[in-house]
Amino acid sequence: MASSSMASPPAPTRILVGVNQSSMKGYPHPSISSRNAFEWTLSKLIRNNYSGFSLLFLHVQIPDEDGFDDMDSIYASPEDFKDMKRRDKIRGIHLLEYFVGRCHEIGINCEAWIKKGDPKDVICSEVKRVKPDILIMGSRGLGPFHRVFVGTVSEFCVKHAECPVITIKRRADEAPQDPIDD
Repeated sequence: MASSSMASPPAPTRILVGVNQSSMKGYPHPSISSRNAFEWTLSKLIRNNYSGFSLLFLHVQIPDEDGFDDMDSIYASPEDFKDMKRRDKIRGIHLLEYFVGRCHEIGINCEAWIKKGDPKDVICSEVKRVKPDILIMGSRGLGPFHRVFVGTVSEFCVKHAECPVITIKRRADEAPQDPIDD
């Protein structure tokens, strides 16, 4: 016997998109890989079904190993460190603002947040915590030589994340002269 109440629509598919900033000039703009992953998600998965999806943007800031990358002296005051932390936070917010702004323009529900740490570990622990339906990340498409020295976050996440993972490679014509740049 049919129920008189309408079935509620299915919950939106939750897609976690790992994003990072460009390593080239113009920081804090999104990296080529992050933009590609986002655009691919919009055009190939979401298409026009905006209400069927919710995008979750995660940016992992890597703590600077020595904290002095842009100083010409190792003598620093507590205020110098506060300034660096504040600047890092602002850069991360500007990066996320790009993706959140685009989602709001086209009407896709989204959330965005910043974590600090090793991207491989942070992304996998955030997948465990927020339980997205899928993780999408850009991949720089490093060759075997660069991969040995740089390692790849996307390869690690494919193996260890507790959800399906899609990695989006850069097109050959988008690769900068140095493949490590993004």
